[in-house]
Amino acid sequence: MDIDAWRREDPELTRAVTQIHEPGALPVDAAVPARHAYWELLPQDVRARLLEKAGRCLTWWAGPNCDGLPSAVVVGDRGLCRVGQVRADGAAEFRGQRARVEPGSLHSRSYDGRPAPDGRTAAPGLPGAPVLRLDLVPEAQGVLGHFPLPVQDFLQRPFVGRDARVTADWYYDESVEPERTTWFVSLVLSGDRALALAEGTRTLDRGARPDQARWHGIQYHRARLAPR
Repeated sequence: MDIDAWRREDPELTRAVTQIHEPGALPVDAAVPARHAYWELLPQDVRARLLEKAGRCLTWWAGPNCDGLPSAVVVGDRGLCRVGQVRADGAAEFRGQRARVEPGSLHSRSYDGRPAPDGRTAAPGLPGAPVLRLDLVPEAQGVLGHFPLPVQDFLQRPFVGRDARVTADWYYDESVEPERTTWFVSLVLSGDRALALAEGTRTLDRGARPDQARWHGIQYHRARLAPR
């Protein structure tokens, strides 16, 4: 079934608009290595298996988990894969999980950061249209809020309007230069039957206002997940 088929059956969902999120803080710990450096901390066989299970890579990152141990997320056209190091019986080992993408269900788009010809960032909703909201933790809402409105809508649509538990995974890093600051931002939303993700690079020139930051291409995708 098409991801949106269930929604087309309900006129209220068709006319509804998704919640607009505001950008949140993106604090960076300079002591934590960036994703490329942390990726090298994973054993070679773990990295190889992640890439094999995920398929053609759409986004990825590596970093410390909540216990400070190495972990990684890789999303590809074959699945969403997570792996993390845990301590069991006094020894450290890597454990992973995978959610499989249904073949042929992946839909991809790109956003180049240029404004629409009429200057709008997104088409306005109908007056009185219901607002569809996701139950996301504040940190995830803040990361989602950094993306342009059409991307926010695209990412939320597979999950809103029905009782679905949504898990958010995200990563960002910051590079400060004399002329500008650059952020790489990636966000993955997943539920029992759907997956949506986006990644892109954003820059802010020195002395410019935060709302003058520019996106330099966003790739975003969504797909159905196979039943577990």
